[in-house]
Amino acid sequence: MKGESAMNDFENILVYAGTEQPETSVSKATELALANRARLTLMDVVKPIPRALGMLTDVAEPKELEKLVAADRRRRLLNLAADYSDTGLSMDVVVAIGDPATEITRQVIQDEHDLVVKTADGFSTAGRLFGSVAKSLLRLCPCPLWLLKPDIHGEFDRVLVAIDVDSHDAAHDQLNRRMLELAYSIAQRDKAHLHVVSAWQLWMEESVRRHAGSDAVDDVRREHEARVHQALDELLQTPFAEANDVHLHLRHGAPANAIRDVADEVEADLIVMGTVCRTGVAGFLIGNTAEAVVPDVTCSLLALKPEGFLSPVEMSQTVIVEDEQPLPLI
Repeated sequence: MKGESAMNDFENILVYAGTEQPETSVSKATELALANRARLTLMDVVKPIPRALGMLTDVAEPKELEKLVAADRRRRLLNLAADYSDTGLSMDVVVAIGDPATEITRQVIQDEHDLVVKTADGFSTAGRLFGSVAKSLLRLCPCPLWLLKPDIHGEFDRVLVAIDVDSHDAAHDQLNRRMLELAYSIAQRDKAHLHVVSAWQLWMEESVRRHAGSDAVDDVRREHEARVHQALDELLQTPFAEANDVHLHLRHGAPANAIRDVADEVEADLIVMGTVCRTGVAGFLIGNTAEAVVPDVTCSLLALKPEGFLSPVEMSQTVIVEDEQPLPLI
């Protein structure tokens, strides 16, 4: 059954361990890598030294200081990898210098990673789950991005997947299917309830109603809702139709409002959604819906982009810290 195996599609996982609490993301990524027999890479990124600080120090040149800090971060990653040595999993270690989101994306492109796992940042201090690195990755990262709430327990209880059946192109249809398969796979694995939310609305409904009349608009609205129902029925076929723990939430109104409302109602601890605008402009923006939802999300998020998404990050040389004698990988 394809839905049950969707989480086994990942073969080359990258986990960003440059957060204050990397244990959650490393643990989850290790679990996935073991289940999938996948490659696993631990990554950290050192931000460039601010110019003012570089002028004040007499210890070394800024570039040398950055390399010293990066070497220290590499040792930290190796120690973190050693904690999982009893699993028999081999972990690569990468440290780069630059903007974190940009360097993570470069690593994804360069080494063809198919999943990035990161502990969400910003929650403890600002009351929000996503800080600047997470928001930038949502725009830049071409592969699925899994942002985990720092205090998450071992399994998810309520998984919410946001499906856009109000679109009419093959890319969105394929993305809908992929999101549903991943959400279903996670729910099956964790014995969680799966909630599917989809919103629909007529274009400029209130304005059209004033000019065309309520009766005419109500007829069009009923026809449109019927088409949305049919699209959902076609999408929620085997294996999803056979499951007894899939709950459908079809709402009239703005998608962002529907996703937020249902997430609150069911107390979702994971949201699976797409992050791409409908314009199709590669790397332009995460879609209006995602832009509106993400600032209010207080649970974990698994974000996907459609096949063929082109990240605005161009390949360029990244400073990688390596010892003269390579340290053995765990």
